[in-house]
Parts: sequence; structure tokens; C-alpha cells
Amino acid sequence: MFRRPTAALGAVLLAVAAAIMPAAASAASSADRADEGQAENTALIEIPYGEPAELPVAEGVTFDCAALPPGDGFETSCEPTGIALSVAEYDPDWGERALLVTLVSGATRTVVNYRVALAPPPAPEITTPRVDAPFAAGDQVLIPLSMLGITCTLCSPETASVHVGAVSPATAHAGVGPTHLAVRSDSSGDVSVELTVEDDAGQSATAEVVVSIVEETTDAAPLALHVSSGPARAIDLADLAWGEELSFSCPTTIGGATCEADGVVSFPADPAPGDQLSFRVVDGRGFQSVGSVTFSQDAGGAASVSPVPVDWSRSSPLGIHVPAPPSDEEDDGASVLSRLSRILQEVPTP
Repeated sequence: MFRRPTAALGAVLLAVAAAIMPAAASAASSADRADEGQAENTALIEIPYGEPAELPVAEGVTFDCAALPPGDGFETSCEPTGIALSVAEYDPDWGERALLVTLVSGATRTVVNYRVALAPPPAPEITTPRVDAPFAAGDQVLIPLSMLGITCTLCSPETASVHVGAVSPATAHAGVGPTHLAVRSDSSGDVSVELTVEDDAGQSATAEVVVSIVEETTDAAPLALHVSSGPARAIDLADLAWGEELSFSCPTTIGGATCEADGVVSFPADPAPGDQLSFRVVDGRGFQSVGSVTFSQDAGGAASVSPVPVDWSRSSPLGIHVPAPPSDEEDDGASVLSRLSRILQEVPTP
């Protein structure tokens, strides 16, 4: 159940444990201190989000599982060589709880008072802050939030939120709704919008979202709609766009969906409320527009489509599903240092 430390890591743990045990022995020449319930030191264990925390010991030291008390709001699984701590779900107001652990080395028993806390999930990120599409000056522009590359581990529709801050230049305007960022500028050039995403734990990410505004020309670009839709296994984007010789692509899709150049999008299962598909349409002259489909509650089993309103609010609940950030692949050298840092934090000093 518990991973045995590497040779280098084991040597460090053994040295740390050796430093603890003589100190404990000098402070109490017998097991009386443990029997009296007095604990040595304190150390912090953080339970990672979505996985258990593992507390190992070095060779020659074991945990007394029979003496391990039940966890206060967390589950414990004990073996002589290690203890695992887990929680059912993350709570940002969980605080700290105590856990008394008895270490045994030969005839020496030492009670260690651990403080248990929950490590927060990774904070949100906005990974694509520049919108890769031009928009005409004077238009009310809607940008699907899914195009901004927002990632979030703990973003529920009831709690997560988005906020608009400063807008540059001062003549431009921006607002945000549950599904789209709204921008308007009467002059060409880049518009910079300060956008913040806040997750359920109160963690936030802020990025300068850049939107390119170009002069309106007499050559009309194709038109694309932003709509809300009931669940549907297939959508024809040609019904949501107007122009000549149109070709479609989907910068963001819903898991497993196929997006054909003729605009036909197929889903392997019913999209869930909050799923958002953004699409780009290009006409035969190379002019382009951006549209989107955001799925809403079941509308009696049949897809019902309605335009997305332009929302100029400064803050809004986050109304779309966003992916969790990808998990980092551990580098062998870095992982040893990471585990060593964590263990040195967990093992108390006398």
C-alpha cells in the first residue's frame, strides 16, 4: 500500500528518525510520556486534493496502529510502515484537525501530534488570453468563454465566478455574462480586458484578454450566431451562419465531438447543461467570424435554440464547464526532491 522510499530518501528519513528518537528518549526515559498522552512537537500534514496523504516512516521505526485514534472528519488507514489520510470532498473552511500518532522504535515509544489540513486544488488559469479572430469596429462582440482556455479544478456553477476589471483603451467597453465576454470599441486596435476567474475555494486567476478590433469594410464578413440550445446529438452550424462558400472549424469542442468542414457537428452523448462549443466560419474570400453553441437544460427532449443576450455586467457566475488543468508528469529527479521536501515537513523536529 505504501511506497518504500528510495535509498537516498530512506537514508534521509532514517537520519531524521534517529534525530527524533534520542531526543525523545532524553525527554522521557520510558513510555510514561506516551502513556500520559503527552505529545512530542507538532507537524503539518496536508491532504492533497482528490487523493490521500501518505505518511511513511524510516527503517527501524513503525506506527502503533492500535493506538491510532479515529480521524476527526477524515479517514485513516494504518499499517506499521505508513498511514494514509483521506477525505470525501474538499471543504475550504475545513481548517486544521489534530491526529496523535505513536512511533515505536525498539522499546521507545513517542507520541507525535500532527496537524491535519486540506491542500487546496490547483488555482484556475486563463491559458489563451489573446482571441485569435478579428472583430469589426462598432460591433457588439461576443466571445465564448471557452475560447479563453480557462482551466479550473473546482469550479461549480453555483460558486465559481468571472469578473471584468480595467478596460483599455478607455473608450472601449466590456462586460461578462455566464457564458460570454462582451466587448465594444468604435475604433480599430487592440482592446485589453482584465478578466478574473474565481473558483469555489476563493482562488483566482487574472489575465489581460486581448481582442483585435479592425476597421469595418464594405466587404461584409460572414455572420455567425451565438446561441443557447437544448441537448442534441448533432448540430448543423450552417444553420447558424450566413455567407458564401463557408467553411467551418471548431477551436473548442465537447469531449469526443466531431466537427466537419461543412458545419455538421456530432456528439457521442447528449451534451450536458453548461457545455459550450465555439466555432469559426470562413468564407471564400478569407473573411471570418466566430459563433458558439452553449447547451442548457433539457427542453422536453428536443433541441430549442435561442440567441445569447449581450451582457454588460461586471461580474457573473461562471456558467460553462471548463476542464481541469492537465496533471504534470513527474520528472524523476524533481519527484525525489518533491517527496523529500514533503516528508521533511511532515516529520517533526525535537
